[in-house]
Amino acid sequence: MRIGTGDLSKKIASHHYENPTIMEFINLESFTTAYNAKANKPYTRWKDLTISHTAQNSLQGSESSKFNTFLDEIKQWAGDKNRKLKIVGQHGKVIDLPPFLELTDDDFNPIEIYAYYLGLYINNLNNGIFLDYILSFPVTYEMTIRDKIIGSFEKGLKKSLPAELGVETINELTVTKGASEPAAYALTALQQYGFEPEGDERVFYGVFDFGGGTTDFDFGIYREPTDRKDKRRFDYVIEHFGAGGDKFLGGENLLELLAFEIFKKNKIALLEKGIQFEKHPEKDAFAGSEQLLSNSQEARMNTKQLCIALRPFWEEHEDFSFDASGELSVTLTDVNGIQHSAFALDIDEEELNKILSDRIEQGVENFFDALRLAFSNSRLVLTNINNVQIFLAGNSSQSSFVNTLFKKHIAIQNKEMGIPESESRFDLFAPLGADKDDVEKPTGKTGVAFGLIESREGGSVKVVDHNIADEDVRFKYYLGENRKKKFKPLIDREVKFNEWNDFIDANYDKFEIFFTDQPSSSTGQISIGDRCIKKKVVKLDVTDEDALVYIRVVSPTAIECVVAHEEGIANEQYLNDIKRIEL
Repeated sequence: MRIGTGDLSKKIASHHYENPTIMEFINLESFTTAYNAKANKPYTRWKDLTISHTAQNSLQGSESSKFNTFLDEIKQWAGDKNRKLKIVGQHGKVIDLPPFLELTDDDFNPIEIYAYYLGLYINNLNNGIFLDYILSFPVTYEMTIRDKIIGSFEKGLKKSLPAELGVETINELTVTKGASEPAAYALTALQQYGFEPEGDERVFYGVFDFGGGTTDFDFGIYREPTDRKDKRRFDYVIEHFGAGGDKFLGGENLLELLAFEIFKKNKIALLEKGIQFEKHPEKDAFAGSEQLLSNSQEARMNTKQLCIALRPFWEEHEDFSFDASGELSVTLTDVNGIQHSAFALDIDEEELNKILSDRIEQGVENFFDALRLAFSNSRLVLTNINNVQIFLAGNSSQSSFVNTLFKKHIAIQNKEMGIPESESRFDLFAPLGADKDDVEKPTGKTGVAFGLIESREGGSVKVVDHNIADEDVRFKYYLGENRKKKFKPLIDREVKFNEWNDFIDANYDKFEIFFTDQPSSSTGQISIGDRCIKKKVVKLDVTDEDALVYIRVVSPTAIECVVAHEEGIANEQYLNDIKRIEL
């Protein structure tokens, strides 16, 4: 479905169905008043609040003073339990929101509003009324987050229905959790590429879902059902047992990384004009950055403007090339709000290509480390498997860097396993949707929707998700210590919840916990100074030379620690109070 593309009589393009998750707040006061005035199908106006393609197009032509009136980080806000949000309307109304999980029913809820607009596009005289909905989620979203999103969508979709349907009919509307995004895509790709396992045949797969914001990994097996009851109901079973990802590897994050490096390269010229930009989450402050790095709307707009200028380069548009002068001209805004049109920034295309290649390669390395861990934790050895099918997903996977780097690391993996150069344990498949003129076939992005439908409850494919343990996603981190300037993992993501693990002696009143979500850390070869390694310093209120510090995982992002003797830990005889630590 096309959302906010404008004139629907114009020629259809495949990207029309890839709706960007963005909102534009124009007259918040008018919209919220109208929205709250009626229980169903209120008299809201599109000109007060827009979403998707309309908001995206408006952002690209907006002034810096309006930049904060756009919200394009809805998924990031929902997935971060500590992230607050400021909603700013162009007419002056401001709404401060707590982290998503702390929203109350009376709070303004952007996800509910987004679902309401989707409902208006779906349910109307042309399409009819639909009451059953399925949502997919990133593999890293915890169950509490997924459940709250489900509730928000249900509330917004119900709001979009006309009251004339009656309360009983409206309450029949359901929103359910489907397969994870990469698992749903895997199912579509397996079918589109003609995999039809029979009997004991098992198709081993991995998905590298390289999207705009993050990259998700998923690993599993596609097979025929073996259980007698399953054979009667299902054609196939997709069983996924490993998941991971790289939260800063995404197309938009790469653009922001390029922008940061270009601005840094031009810091002298920027300082002279009082032009600021945003700090990239994976980069450190640098000498002289005090007057350059900022979270102001001017700084954010400058970063966004440079990202827009760099997009044709990143997306490898055929008709794009940098000027022979080695400069890129962009309109930037200084700290006083004055625009500097055609501001010349020095660039080096070779340097930019290396930045992209290095960062994407880090993600590819993480993928293969995650693949190794996923199969080994499922008691499967890669050398005993004939082939692993690797499916590239997400629009960012169309980059030539991705294909080149995967081929490089497939060759490395084959060599390490002693496979002759003429053979391979891995088959690499391009993202779906190479034919952009065929808008009805799945793409690297819409493939998720097709997979959700195939794997729905009552469908012909059964989904078995081993990534869910104790009714939540697995622990998100690897915990370890600093040994000879390298990260030594002690507790991995497969650890069971609520089981004590000895971590360090209790001789001293302070100890350090190093942690990361990167699968490559499992090798024990990552530098302790790597940006992916974080640290928590824990202070003990009791020390004992004969005792140990024990740690247990209690949620996907939280641990508890306690001091106890070896003989006392099993009997819950502790020497101090249990301390909870959010990572």
